[in-house]
Amino acid sequence: MTTLYTNHKAKEYRYIKLASTLESKIASGVYRAGEKLPSVRKLHKRTGLSITTVYQSLIELEKRGFVEARRKSGFYVKPRLTQILPSPTLKRHRPVAKKVSINAVAASIVEAMGDRRIMQLGGTVVAPQLLPHKELNRIVKTMTYKKLTDLMTLYENPTGNTDLRRQLARRCIDLLQGTGIDDIVITSGCIEAVSLCLQAVARPGDTILVESPTYPWFLQLIEDLKMLALELPTDPSSGIDIDSLKKTTRKHRVQAAILVPNFHNPLGFLMPDDKKKFIVSFMRKMKIPIIEDDIHGDLYFSGQRPATLKSFDRIGLVLYCNSFSKTVAPGLRIGWTIPGAFHDRVRQLKINTGIASPGITQHVVAEYLNGGSHERHLRNLRTILKNQVNNMALMVARYFPEGTRITAPKGGLMLWVEMGSGVDGLNVFHAAREQGIAILPGAMCSTTRRYNHCIRISCGSPVDEKIETAIKVLAEIVRNSSG
Repeated sequence: MTTLYTNHKAKEYRYIKLASTLESKIASGVYRAGEKLPSVRKLHKRTGLSITTVYQSLIELEKRGFVEARRKSGFYVKPRLTQILPSPTLKRHRPVAKKVSINAVAASIVEAMGDRRIMQLGGTVVAPQLLPHKELNRIVKTMTYKKLTDLMTLYENPTGNTDLRRQLARRCIDLLQGTGIDDIVITSGCIEAVSLCLQAVARPGDTILVESPTYPWFLQLIEDLKMLALELPTDPSSGIDIDSLKKTTRKHRVQAAILVPNFHNPLGFLMPDDKKKFIVSFMRKMKIPIIEDDIHGDLYFSGQRPATLKSFDRIGLVLYCNSFSKTVAPGLRIGWTIPGAFHDRVRQLKINTGIASPGITQHVVAEYLNGGSHERHLRNLRTILKNQVNNMALMVARYFPEGTRITAPKGGLMLWVEMGSGVDGLNVFHAAREQGIAILPGAMCSTTRRYNHCIRISCGSPVDEKIETAIKVLAEIVRNSSG
């Protein structure tokens, strides 16, 4: 009996040991998210363990959440975005309306992010090879001479190409019920949509509520339009603090809010539906319009597409903004807004500032959407981005100094990295740029110095040796800065 018991324990130990060895290889990046593990037979030959023991070890890994079995294919490394490093915590502060002054710094950062010689870990841009450029090129090549001539020599409808708006209205059937062709205004990217909506609801000197931290180009818009930014404490996992929202809007005269509830930039959180519903209801009572940026809404990692603030809007007080820059082609500059009760004002502003967006690019995107492959492309893109975010998070955990915190986004393509309090993100940005690496310093995302020890890293490109080397260099810069 003793011998049988000993043999049983030895067998159990062997499969547990192999599972732990494979787990450590996954954690160290030997096997990355989305990659296939060696087959049962290959592991059997390499380890000398029985096929049964090897299979048990893979099942054990699956139970631990590190791999997933795919029928007739094998075991694949599963993305694991939680529990890699501690998450940043909610930082409460007393909201104060402030003038914004980030344009001077922004210019150098944009210049670095646009330099093709620099490793781009700053801008939230999806790698070109992950976008449907072949299909877009095919559409351009099949355009007739007459069609191309018409598109180049005639102004497009100020509110946008009718076919494109029809395709968008069809895609909104579940997301934004009741949306019709005439409710949509096409813009040159999402940032123009936000700009037009902001000008439609506010004037110079008005106070605009934003999340803290927020997307830096929102702050630039507020600065250029001579408005004031009122930053609200924001939970990195669920969004703006409701108690602060109630107190602040009753104390300050807020003219409008700019919010990113789905895969926030830069924090990456997904706001719960009950919180979205409450915010829309509360802001309706306060008569404060909400400009909603949903540019990352299609890039969810699991489940179904998240609800928008607009989907809870019943009186047109939410001005919805989106674009194809993160999912189809940033260079086409196709965005759109559904501005609700402010449609006529947004339309007039669009005419006054640019008459209309280019007809050629609108036609190409309309034809692409009509082709029916967009949803399949999105499914593939979501899987790839989920793996890339996971792999980037593991590298940050592996190389950055102890005490580093990162977000655990449920969608999108970025990580918010909180470093030691003694690290200055702007200094990290400049040192990294000298090494040919671009990141976004947290100082750009606030009117205060509250996030100076943070940076945003893009996960839009497949993780390879060059990116891993860049993360190592970045980690060394951070380590030296904290000394």
